[in-house]
Amino acid sequence: MLEAQVQQANLWKRLIECISGLVNEANFDCNPGGLSIQAMDTTHVALVHLLLRDDCFSKYQCERNSILGLNLASLSKVLKIVEGSDSLTLHHEDDSDVVVLTSENMEKSRKCEYQLKLMDIEGEAMGIPEMGYGSTVTLSSQEFAKIVRDMNVFGETVTIEIRKEGVKFSSSGDLGEGYAFLRATGGSGRAVKTAPEVKKEDDEDMPIGRANASSPKNGSTAIGVEVQTDEPVTLTFALRFMNVFAKGSTLSERVTLKFAPDSPCMVEFNIDNVGYLRYFLAPKMDDVM
Repeated sequence: MLEAQVQQANLWKRLIECISGLVNEANFDCNPGGLSIQAMDTTHVALVHLLLRDDCFSKYQCERNSILGLNLASLSKVLKIVEGSDSLTLHHEDDSDVVVLTSENMEKSRKCEYQLKLMDIEGEAMGIPEMGYGSTVTLSSQEFAKIVRDMNVFGETVTIEIRKEGVKFSSSGDLGEGYAFLRATGGSGRAVKTAPEVKKEDDEDMPIGRANASSPKNGSTAIGVEVQTDEPVTLTFALRFMNVFAKGSTLSERVTLKFAPDSPCMVEFNIDNVGYLRYFLAPKMDDVM
């Protein structure tokens, strides 16, 4: 038997939005220590790994290991009719072919119950190998999401260059070229970010704006950038996957990016120290770019 309750349904709303952009269905692996999801996109280029430990939930009970296969589009439809401030409980009885979602709002004296049919989802458990990432970048998740959106204006891929001085995101296409540079600040102080540049057809540089010292505004979090790297690294990734990853900015104020030469990168959002959402993405190789 499984029973997992969160005080606010918003957590599940955000998590499923972050995952359903990558995969259509997933196995929820439940055990006494918590709940996890591992799933790979159909092109086998990107992988998502969600872990929620038992102390993430206001109430958690799992008597034995179980796997619940769910269609994420169907789950998203149910979550859309649940108010974000409602408590939400996932319940599954052993040998049952449905999972029950119960939402409650004490202030409105309302209780709703929904049933979703389980699926048999084929696929072997994916072991995520421990990688020796030589380069790590930690920055504001909102800043990361904005940079990804900005790079979409210029092309379909983003090139990420990591140096001890900072990290550069760049993209190019028919429109021109654009880049954003974040100077390493060690997690404190103010980071200098250069504005994107566009190149004219005659290759004359035409800057948009000026380099400026960015500081938190309108209650936003600090944008200190931490960079640790053994050596300079440059990798290129498909922006359509980065667009999905950027949705994780709703889960955490900070995001950690990890890189190794010619290896998949890892994008990690820590969830209040009780879990995490990790994405892995293979880089674009020169022979297929």
